[in-house]
Amino acid sequence: MSGLLGAGLTAVLALAAASDSLLPTLGSGLLPLLLLALSALAAAGAGRRLVAALGAGDWNEEERTVAGAALGLGLLALGTFALAALGLLRPWAGSALLGGLWLAAWPQARPALGALRSALVRAGRRPWLCALVGLPLLAALWACLVPPHQYDALVYHLALPQAYLREGRLFAPPGLVYAHFPQNGEMLYALALLLGSDLLAQMFTWLAAALSIAWILTFGRRLTFAAPWAAVLIATHTAVLLLSSTAYVEPFVMLWITAAVLTFEASGEGKERGPLVLSAVFMGLALGTKYYAGLAAAILALRLLARGRVRAGILFTAVVTAVFSPWLVKNWILAGNPVFPFLYKFFPATSVGWTADLASGYFQVLTEYGHGRGFWRGLVSLPVLLLRNPLRFGGGMDVLGDLGWDLTLWLWPMGLWAARRRRGPRGLALFTGLYAAGWFATGVVLRFLTAAAPLLALTGAAGAADWRDRASRPARILAAAAAAVLLAAHLLLALYAHGVFGSERALLALESREEFLSRRLDYYPCAAFARGGLEGNAKILVVGEQRGYYVPRSHRPSTVHAPNLHVRLAGEAASPDDLARALRGEGFTHLLFVPREMRRLGAGLGAFSARGSANWQGLEPRLKTVFAGPACLLAALGAPNE
Repeated sequence: MSGLLGAGLTAVLALAAASDSLLPTLGSGLLPLLLLALSALAAAGAGRRLVAALGAGDWNEEERTVAGAALGLGLLALGTFALAALGLLRPWAGSALLGGLWLAAWPQARPALGALRSALVRAGRRPWLCALVGLPLLAALWACLVPPHQYDALVYHLALPQAYLREGRLFAPPGLVYAHFPQNGEMLYALALLLGSDLLAQMFTWLAAALSIAWILTFGRRLTFAAPWAAVLIATHTAVLLLSSTAYVEPFVMLWITAAVLTFEASGEGKERGPLVLSAVFMGLALGTKYYAGLAAAILALRLLARGRVRAGILFTAVVTAVFSPWLVKNWILAGNPVFPFLYKFFPATSVGWTADLASGYFQVLTEYGHGRGFWRGLVSLPVLLLRNPLRFGGGMDVLGDLGWDLTLWLWPMGLWAARRRRGPRGLALFTGLYAAGWFATGVVLRFLTAAAPLLALTGAAGAADWRDRASRPARILAAAAAAVLLAAHLLLALYAHGVFGSERALLALESREEFLSRRLDYYPCAAFARGGLEGNAKILVVGEQRGYYVPRSHRPSTVHAPNLHVRLAGEAASPDDLARALRGEGFTHLLFVPREMRRLGAGLGAFSARGSANWQGLEPRLKTVFAGPACLLAALGAPNE
């Protein structure tokens, strides 16, 4: 009895200590973490049922669970899309979707948990694997508790779902061209927001990264015994760690492309129908998240045709297209171009203000880090740039995808060589070679290559294992020490990036959510005031800021990818009074100014004509300041001549 009493008192002491330290730092993430666990288990169980229905061949329980979880995330994304398309994007409908998935998952919940338990037990026999893979993943999960603040997340990855929730349906927010891109990732974020948490949205991203590593540790073992080392490469990859704790969709593309390619290999390159269909489903989900997954789809389809499996190639292409088709149909209806913004010469999409000049400018932005000194000189200098100057392939927030590539890209050619000598996975080497060539030819940012990072790591790990078998003991020791230094550098680089953002202040409860966001975002104090200080029917024109996610009322942000409404209306108005009437006619009640960001964006926001500039300046007497923050101003738009 005395022992039980002592244990109970110790538990009380632990709870008291937790309330003083752990709860302030982790409390904001407890509910999102619970929702993540429930969503992941529902996805895995429902996905396992679908995997079994399609035919999983000789897959073991761990493989079925990993495949089911990846497929289940796709079911959640497409289910949320269906709710949005039907105008049912409401909290009760999101809860019903998750509940329905749980009902479908229930018969498979116990096998899924059993597979997870056996995987953990097996991993526990290799403590180094648990440490090198598990600890970075746990750190990245902790980093998900930092409030979303990255640029693209606030411009559209979270802002679009927020707009859909405000309307309760899928529509095209005016001026936001990203609304016409594929959005499977954003649908998962919409579900997270329906459940009341943008931290959950970031945790969904983390789940995709964690599942990508799980695919390496399960299906990757079919290709090379060095798969655990590939998992270490990804778990310590700076770009993967940084992206996995944000509301960026690259980890979803990474998951579904990894799943598609490894399932394709498990199908015997199309010999087994069930795994081939699953591969196509995964590829369709990836394509429904980012267009550049089309390159991966084309490579697998061409491999089937090269093998003379024409019927398998037709089946693969048909399934990919079917899974991707909801976004094609949606774009055809809302933008007049099913593959917006591509083929803009055939589908001008003028209904969304998208001219050929704007389309051309957008693609120039995508390739701004491309081959400025010529294609062939760029090809020759590529290895040096990738290993010593990766920031050359992405600036601003694109830098998140630039870091930590050196070891993976150093080992990858070894994997290609081993495959050429038939000592490594040849199909994987072929895929990564063609994908890397396609990436380089388009001249895009390095962040987009993260979709193939697990496959590059698997190829490189197989090559490193082949080299290790032939190297002397001193060479192996020296190489292992060098790899350890590189892995440590990657982790320190991830910590440094979070230090630049000031993430530690939010994670350690040294700052509240409000304080952190006010420090990171000029416009946030005005947005926070609008949450309680403006009527629910207020509509805000945001001038000089694209990141509108935290504006709590209906609003229209500025953009650098389409004509800005205030610039056009100012140029068309006959007088400042006429401009005020035009803005009122568009429904705007308030204007939010963000001067510093406006200056940074500069000419990208568009230039006023002489008359437009005069009208815009003349609008000032018709504005009444309702809140002035340190670097923003919120003003009410008065009636003309008021």
